[in-house]
Amino acid sequence: MNSPAVMQPHPLAAPAASKWFAEVIAAERSALERLERALPETIAATVALIAAQERPLTCLGVGKSGLVAAKVAATFSSLGTPSFFLNAAEAAHGDLGAVQEGNAVLLFSNSGTTEEICRILPLLRARGCVLIGIVGRVDSTLARAVDHLIHAPIEREADHIGMAPTASTILQMAIGDALAVAVSRTRAFTREDFLRHHPAGLLGRQMIPVRNLMHSGAALPTVLPSASVAELLAVMSHRRLGAACVVDHAGLLLGLVVDGDIRRHFQARQDVYGTPACALMQARPLVIDVDATLGDAQLLMREQPAGLLVLPVTDAAGRLHGMLHANDMLNG
Repeated sequence: MNSPAVMQPHPLAAPAASKWFAEVIAAERSALERLERALPETIAATVALIAAQERPLTCLGVGKSGLVAAKVAATFSSLGTPSFFLNAAEAAHGDLGAVQEGNAVLLFSNSGTTEEICRILPLLRARGCVLIGIVGRVDSTLARAVDHLIHAPIEREADHIGMAPTASTILQMAIGDALAVAVSRTRAFTREDFLRHHPAGLLGRQMIPVRNLMHSGAALPTVLPSASVAELLAVMSHRRLGAACVVDHAGLLLGLVVDGDIRRHFQARQDVYGTPACALMQARPLVIDVDATLGDAQLLMREQPAGLLVLPVTDAAGRLHGMLHANDMLNG
């Protein structure tokens, strides 16, 4: 049985590949830098227009610009501005029915003469749509037809023959992302809002309430401030969280004792067994609110020195409701 042929690299490709790679990155960076130095004057009005919309934003394009439009529509939606992608070629074959009267339509075209888009411009106008164009050429049909023009010029595409959509699509993508973020900030969209839009996967897990993960009731290691070290060790060993909360008779959190506190006391050769829990405890431990989420807890833990493994869970009055362990955050 013959083994499949293995394609050999071109002898000239290896030494030049890094140079070619870097040239593309430089060309695309240059396009972004030119845009940053001369931001279109229409940006503020465009952001205000989209932020004021009550209907979903339509992102329309075809070909490579269509792929950019689809991604930008997804970014708008995830940042709190309902949006959908419409392929310009399919729009003329019935999909235009998705566009409502008065919709804001974001059109993507480098040349500004894309036939599929220009063909449906009168139909969009007839529906009273507000047209926003991200266009590379200001002297084009599309640039002249839109209500708000965001000029996205490039000196040339970044590929070696200057024809493949590279620098132009990078510029379109950056403008679309920047619009989505600016509109989201205008609408006061928050981190919590973002997480509610992403219920699945790692992002969705961050919205899990702390109260759903914490150890509570009989599983919560607690002692009174007068508890002996023997009692303290027994509670900590039984609950296996490496810590115990010191509370008063009303359930108010007074402090926290972790394994390291006891070890350090032993190493100091102090009278450990005659020492009450209140003398060993950390009097002002880091806590998390009972109404917080897993994402809040993870953020709080990341801001602390390495080695912090537990968080007491309390309410606004300081009453202890539970304890959260680092393992709970990983497995929640």
